[in-house]
Amino acid sequence: MQINRVAVVGAGTMGSSIAVAFIGKGIPVLLKDIDQAQLDKGLANIDRLLKSRVDKGMAKKDADAQRALVEATTEYSKFSDVDFVIEAVAENIDIKKKVFESLDEYCNVDAIFSSNTSSLSITQIGSFTRRPDKVVGMHFFNPAHLMKLVEVIPGLETSQDTVQTAISLGQTLGKLAVRVEECASFLVNRLLGRYMNEALWCLLEGAADIETIDKAACDFAMPIGPLALRDMNGADIGLAVAKFNFQEYGERFAPCPILEQMVEKNMLGQKTMGGFYAYDKETRKRAGANAEMSTILNAVRNGKGEKKNATIEFKAERLFLPMINEAFLCLQERICAPEDLDPALCAGLGMRIGPLAMATQMGLDNCLKQIEEHFEVFGERFRPAPLLKRYVWSKRTTIS
Repeated sequence: MQINRVAVVGAGTMGSSIAVAFIGKGIPVLLKDIDQAQLDKGLANIDRLLKSRVDKGMAKKDADAQRALVEATTEYSKFSDVDFVIEAVAENIDIKKKVFESLDEYCNVDAIFSSNTSSLSITQIGSFTRRPDKVVGMHFFNPAHLMKLVEVIPGLETSQDTVQTAISLGQTLGKLAVRVEECASFLVNRLLGRYMNEALWCLLEGAADIETIDKAACDFAMPIGPLALRDMNGADIGLAVAKFNFQEYGERFAPCPILEQMVEKNMLGQKTMGGFYAYDKETRKRAGANAEMSTILNAVRNGKGEKKNATIEFKAERLFLPMINEAFLCLQERICAPEDLDPALCAGLGMRIGPLAMATQMGLDNCLKQIEEHFEVFGERFRPAPLLKRYVWSKRTTIS
């Protein structure tokens, strides 16, 4: 299907960034929000992003030409000639329901609808329309105009033509567009959640301190440590996601109680100028580990009895073993093609090496041995994936 004009519903940080990704490729965008004030904020963000590109060498006439491709509106009545819609409103199913019902009413019958949801069911979202075959997930990563990954998620009723159109559109934007089957948190955030949660358990158990955990992760594979990243995203967001994944996947995703305490004390990270790290109020830059975290850790430990001393020496691998294990569970569930998993994680998270390549580098038998050792000590978070065991039993050394 030829895509000549797209619409983005939701002019917030994500929606305006998605709009910039499209206009950067010469594709006109109809940008909608509920009122002019919200639209003005979104347009101001687009202007800021384009100015940044001019400052880095883009010709101003090219930036002006891209800006001219954005049309702003508060009305759905202008959606009749749109080919493809990306919904980027709040992560709330009731709000999305209203959006998709309106889109179904005002858009032409051939228009495709996509949702930028990071976790909600595409099948459920599709059920809000009379065209579930034309509803697909298109999960961009923040900031959408820069990040190279988009997850394309079909619902139960989504047609193959719709999936292929979304993949092709993502590729037109210069993205790695990866098909991911529907599951809670999809692929990248599902695996990220296991790694982020394990960092919290390491901290709670006293296996390592904040800065040691983050440095170990960065030295091993990551552009930023898990606790610094949690401060960037917010402990409140982290807690909501952790609870959702626990509800969907069970005990291996059990949230570490640190986040609950942090949210209660409004220690949310950068947005409150204090989380795992303290922040300089003038520069907003990190100013070392937050001394107030010791109060949080002591409160949680006291509530759960004596501080538990880890019986396995802390190494960076512990942070990534749950991610590797979850990767094998995803392969087992056929969530994505094996060859897409590592590239998706590297593009979406900036990892220098993906979890399957990590496992291969460690040796699959050694990887399984370490997971089994951790399972004996820490329980359900490290229950070995059956597929990993089968790979080892069959003496495979690579993943295919």
